[in-house]
Amino acid sequence: MPEDKVRIHQEIFHLIYNSNGGFTHDEVYAMPVFLRYFYLKMLIEQKEIENKQAKSQESDMTSKSKSPSRPNIKKPM
Repeated sequence: MPEDKVRIHQEIFHLIYNSNGGFTHDEVYAMPVFLRYFYLKMLIEQKEIENKQAKSQESDMTSKSKSPSRPNIKKPM
C-alpha cells in the first residue's frame, strides 16, 4: 500500500539521520523489519533520556540564576 511505503521510508530516514552515519540507506532498507523496529525503539528511548537530561540541566541552571546570594559580610559590633 502507498501509505506503507511512506512509513517505511520515514523509518529509514529517521534511522539514517539520527544514527549520525551509523547506518546507510542500503543497510536499513535490507534490514529485517524486527531489527529496524528494535533500532527505532532504542533511538526513541535514547532521545527521551537525552531530552530529560537537557531539561534537568536547564532547570538547574535557571534555579541557580534566579536566586542571587547575598555576600557574607559581618556587621561591625
